[in-house]
Amino acid sequence: MTGPCTADVRVGIVTWNSADLLDRCLRALPAALAPLRAEIAVVDNASTDDVDAVMANHPGVRFVRNAANVGYGRAMNQALAGTDAPVLIALNPDTEAPPGSLARLVDVLRGKQHAALVVPRLVNPDGTLQHSVYRFPSPAVSAAASLPGFVRRGRLGRRLWLLDAAPHDTSCEVDWAVGAVHCIRAAAVDSEAPYSERWFMYVEDLDLCWRLRSAGWRVWFDHDVDVVHVGNASGAQAWGPWRTARWVDATYDWYALVHGRLAARWLALVSAAAVTGRLALPTVRGADRREQVQWLRLHGRKLVFGARSRSAPDRADAVLADAP
Repeated sequence: MTGPCTADVRVGIVTWNSADLLDRCLRALPAALAPLRAEIAVVDNASTDDVDAVMANHPGVRFVRNAANVGYGRAMNQALAGTDAPVLIALNPDTEAPPGSLARLVDVLRGKQHAALVVPRLVNPDGTLQHSVYRFPSPAVSAAASLPGFVRRGRLGRRLWLLDAAPHDTSCEVDWAVGAVHCIRAAAVDSEAPYSERWFMYVEDLDLCWRLRSAGWRVWFDHDVDVVHVGNASGAQAWGPWRTARWVDATYDWYALVHGRLAARWLALVSAAAVTGRLALPTVRGADRREQVQWLRLHGRKLVFGARSRSAPDRADAVLADAP
């Protein structure tokens, strides 16, 4: 690894009680980045696991240990700060990048002068596709997401990148992508912190893509690169069954910030109505019905109480100080 003045890329990783996953992630990086000159920075958000032992096995990696859990966005900004590298890679510790994969993303970014962000296709540890690319939230997307499965998986679902509908088999421009692997052009963020620190965790990836596209940049999905991603390793530890509620909270807050509170209530109304219509279908039963009831409650609370209200019970808020 080389110093900041000669590096091609800075890789930033934020960890919270994910030492085993972090070790595998770091071991994969030399081959994933070769032949690039790279510097790697890991920021730990006050973990209680054996992260120090893991980092001792990677002496070439910069390591910062926060005294408290400051949240994902703030910690990732720490990890990506203080470098002259023209490319920044925000990487989750529960990823394992194959040889040449991250170098390929950098090459794609360099070759597309209007692209500010390039992302790979994410796959589960068993090799199956992990849905990671989406349209920006909107009433149309919310309504379509609650349509019967055969409709969602058709042409409409592919066009709107609905969950389990878009095949992720074509490299193309997209609205936004999950932040497990974000390959960012440093010039596009103009030397500022890439991620908003408004949210403790969730939607900072959505927000970055929105801001980049609003500034005239493009977000590019490269289906030729697969990166293994466990997914929600930290969120599941912190919030368990309330993780979805935390994500909904953050998403509605983002939507109100960008489009206004009235628009956020309209989104909640359309979403609640769409779920209600789905619940009326006789084919919606068992686990699917229970899931739809949960979504109806979440959207209903946003409609009644507004975008900044808490969707989850107080027990979810109680872990915020220790959550990633």
